[in-house]
Amino acid sequence: MSTPKQSPALVGSAAAAFIRRGDGRVLLVHHAGTGHWVMPGGKADDGPHGGETPRECCEREGREETGVTVSAGRLLVVQWLPLGRNGAYAHKPFACHLFVFAATIGPDALDAIRVPEGELLDWAWWDPAVAPATPGVMDATNGRLLTAATRVAAGIEAAPVYLEELPAPRTAGGAGR
Repeated sequence: MSTPKQSPALVGSAAAAFIRRGDGRVLLVHHAGTGHWVMPGGKADDGPHGGETPRECCEREGREETGVTVSAGRLLVVQWLPLGRNGAYAHKPFACHLFVFAATIGPDALDAIRVPEGELLDWAWWDPAVAPATPGVMDATNGRLLTAATRVAAGIEAAPVYLEELPAPRTAGGAGR
């Protein structure tokens, strides 16, 4: 019996913006594809010279999902998402490193936030302890991500925190294949 040949890892990257208001609430967007609330963010664009950096991705995705300029600051969390664990992208699975940056928007932009029709359903300022604990609001992966970002931003943990998601569990019928 021969051992399967190893191939190079093809890993994508994504980024999210942890935008916190003075009262401690964080900006979340309601994703149309998953039905859950998440931090503004998404997958990095590929490009002719290697694509955008995670910080550039955070700022671009933040702007696209809020309609206002988002400035990425320090890195708070890095999360590893293995093949097939990317929520709405499960139909197009890829392994991914997700980077969460502390981000800001200008105070004059608060009234200008608009989400793209079709991709997102709404936006709101959430208490970061309430959103992950409320059934149906966030999925478990994004709830852990928000909790970790909140802890780092509050100085409870040192930045960056590293999280790993486990591979999707195999079904009994798929074992040994």
